[in-house]
Amino acid sequence: MLSIEWTSQEPATTALQTLVVVLASPDCATVLERLFGAPTAQAAVAGRFTGRLGDQFRFARERDGSLQTVVLLGLGADAPTAGRWRSLAHEALRAAQVGSLQLVLDLRQVTGLTPATPQLGNLLAQGLELATYRYDRYIAEARRKPSTVQRVTVLSEHTAASEGLARGQTIATAVARARDLVNGPANEVTPTYLAEFAAAVVGRLKDCADVVLEVLEREDCEKLGMGCYLGVAQCGPQPLKFIHLRYTPKGEAKGRVCLVGKGVTFDSGGLSLKPSDAMMGMKMDMGGAAAVLCALEGAAQLAVPWEVHAIVAATENMIGGSAYKLGDVLTASNGKTVEIDNTDAEGRLTLADALVYAGKLQPTYTLDFATLTGACIVALGPHIAGVMSRDEELCTQWLSASERAGEDAWRLPLPEALKEQLKSPIADMRNTGERWGGAVTAGLFLSEFTEGQRWVHVDIAGPAMVRKPFGVNDEGGSGYAVATILEFLR
Repeated sequence: MLSIEWTSQEPATTALQTLVVVLASPDCATVLERLFGAPTAQAAVAGRFTGRLGDQFRFARERDGSLQTVVLLGLGADAPTAGRWRSLAHEALRAAQVGSLQLVLDLRQVTGLTPATPQLGNLLAQGLELATYRYDRYIAEARRKPSTVQRVTVLSEHTAASEGLARGQTIATAVARARDLVNGPANEVTPTYLAEFAAAVVGRLKDCADVVLEVLEREDCEKLGMGCYLGVAQCGPQPLKFIHLRYTPKGEAKGRVCLVGKGVTFDSGGLSLKPSDAMMGMKMDMGGAAAVLCALEGAAQLAVPWEVHAIVAATENMIGGSAYKLGDVLTASNGKTVEIDNTDAEGRLTLADALVYAGKLQPTYTLDFATLTGACIVALGPHIAGVMSRDEELCTQWLSASERAGEDAWRLPLPEALKEQLKSPIADMRNTGERWGGAVTAGLFLSEFTEGQRWVHVDIAGPAMVRKPFGVNDEGGSGYAVATILEFLR
């Protein structure tokens, strides 16, 4: 973990130090001339640095007997969002010269930081820490390129933001743990591995928080009538694990929050087999499970005042002689029957029984997170999660937390009329609708298993499974939703 300090006192220039100066668009050239002199300002202008969002200009200067690398970083003209602050810190650390031990991040030229709130410190600490993240477990040591930065000094005239640094580092650690789970290969991250990870969470927290784990095996799930979950899991060579992790705060809890995460550790599509290109990233189909398990650990470390339950129906979706088939009818634990018309719509089946299980805990709120549909990516693009709920107040609370946390989300409707697509001639419903509105019909399907619950569904298929780097995310698992969950529980 980085050593981060927030100060108004500029540190001495030392060897192996990179200075990153953040500049906004207005009057950029004037500010540059004042800070670094006319020749440097002219060189920056010639290099087309104008302070626009994403602009960078690099140079070196001799100061106090040391050679210092200086990077100018553009912030743009508009007021930065929470997501932009996270990205800015991420860019700053990534811009540090290879071999640098210290990053000095100078925010003194940015107007509008009066006061600099603890939330700003939280966001910047997240971006800084996540910039050090690499999943390089299976790369030869000689080829690894870890960050060399050990210390970060944030320069600002207002230092109240320093109060948020520890929180941001805790959140970033939880996000990084979730990324490790999602990035891990499917031959390693199995349902059993997820259960063992949950047990390790209990072990890490045993001296500071009340966290309890229960893992249901196949026989337990059969007794509870989890026919949809069992149907998906009946072929996989890996045994299913239904994971229930619970955190109880000290003192009286404000309420009970159930976090349900899709935990399909590999999705072949089943007999509705995916093509190779579509199957390649399906080790990441348990991004929802990773988010809820790691968010619960972060919640316990931050001592949130809610009782929090992380619930994961973990399994693989594989092919073979015992695989569930198109035309099968499965019975969920609430008694609803489902005709299978696509075995590649398996995540909603596992979630159905997990949501019924959550409902029996009488939660104040239930939120589910799932890399559920490609249709959501078609609708909203790869960076934005789809949010569905009929609970106006809860949905607004979630979207507000998302905005504060810097994770993009957008609300999609749940029109009752589209349930027509889920009708079956031989069962209560089918597990998929038509091609059009696929993300919405998936949400409508899940709503059938949330009776009596204040519930929000978050389809994270785009931002949780990153194909091209963006924001604070490299290719692979992003740990999406961890930061928003912890902001929501705040």
